[in-house]
Amino acid sequence: MLPKHEATYALCDVNSFYVACERLFRPDLIGKPVLVLSNNDGCAIAMCDYCKSIGIKMGAPYFQIKPLIEKHNITWFSSNYGLYGNISQRFNQILQRFTDHVAPYSVDESFLLFQGFEEDLIERSQKLRKTLLQCLSLPVCIGLGPTKTLAKVANYYAKKHKKSSTGVVDLRNVHHRKWALQHLEVEDIWGIGRRLAQKLRFQGISNAWQLHNADYKTLQRMFSVNMERTILELRGQPCLELNQHPVAKQSILNSRSFGTPISNKADLKEALAYHTTRCCEKLRQQQSLASNIEVHLYTKDRQQLSTNLSLVEPSDDTGLFLQAVNQGLDNIFQSHQTYKKAGITLYGIVPSNGYQSDIFNNSKQRPELMESLDTINSKYGKDTIKFGSLGFEKRWAMRANARSPHYTSRWSDIIQIK
Repeated sequence: MLPKHEATYALCDVNSFYVACERLFRPDLIGKPVLVLSNNDGCAIAMCDYCKSIGIKMGAPYFQIKPLIEKHNITWFSSNYGLYGNISQRFNQILQRFTDHVAPYSVDESFLLFQGFEEDLIERSQKLRKTLLQCLSLPVCIGLGPTKTLAKVANYYAKKHKKSSTGVVDLRNVHHRKWALQHLEVEDIWGIGRRLAQKLRFQGISNAWQLHNADYKTLQRMFSVNMERTILELRGQPCLELNQHPVAKQSILNSRSFGTPISNKADLKEALAYHTTRCCEKLRQQQSLASNIEVHLYTKDRQQLSTNLSLVEPSDDTGLFLQAVNQGLDNIFQSHQTYKKAGITLYGIVPSNGYQSDIFNNSKQRPELMESLDTINSKYGKDTIKFGSLGFEKRWAMRANARSPHYTSRWSDIIQIK
């Protein structure tokens, strides 16, 4: 057993997160089969347990599973990432009621660090589950362990055995940990992919307990330092920090397929302006500047056209990037082509704090305008105020024939009780 008050990591993971978000404002769907499709209603990306039980696979194209959807009366939705992102923020806000140390790992799961708590952590985890269910109707499973990797293993078993575990599994006990690792395939370990698992199996390591007992120095020389860290984490020695502040991205991409192929240059300009706006918002969120932008188009016959442009100096001003994008589009646009996808990538990213601009540079930086733009759009909804380049018709927009309302982020979609 770990000493009392020893630091404990927890992984809180929402079960079928997208489905739970769709059911949040549709209580009539609780207990009924629900499925969520990807961009352009292409393939299944989230589903309830019932959908899995009848043979629907993750990533299955819609046209293939349509007969099953109709036969079993499954309610399906187009992806609504605005709603999912907002619920994810609320999810993490509730986690912060239970500990000051919360590190989001993905949209539907976060690591927590419990340190110095006298309260029984299993009981605290059950209280957290009940709070999330009461406040957001989110069903979660929680794994506890002395390291992040063991918390991930514990969460795996909590999800696999929801009823018997009551949604919480604790692997701080050495004997419980041994059993769990002995029954865990090596490819199911966090950070061990299929290819790496094949190489480990070639070395006679087929489960997590065998990896736990392996010579980590030998495997470190054969593979990488990450392998050494994984083995030590499986042994209960923390090697991975709780990153509460995500590392700034070195490149920012925004790209999307069109609902229907387009050939009009004005439509392409609108689509690229949209992607540029989203990229610049992400750039400002992480307090960075970028000096290079790549414009890429994809034709209907799978040809990629791209060009890279540089600003005079790093910036986060959406207007300056839009000017560069229009120039890039002029360089690569081919009037005889039909396009199915467009995107923007920002490179040359540096921190904005402490950056000294060139006093001889004539380009106009407008930090106050960008801050006002972000503040208004954050309060009243995305693109409440926007550059004219984004247009209004959005003929390029992706298909979303069954998207739910933006219940929590758009005034017009807020539910009204009469």
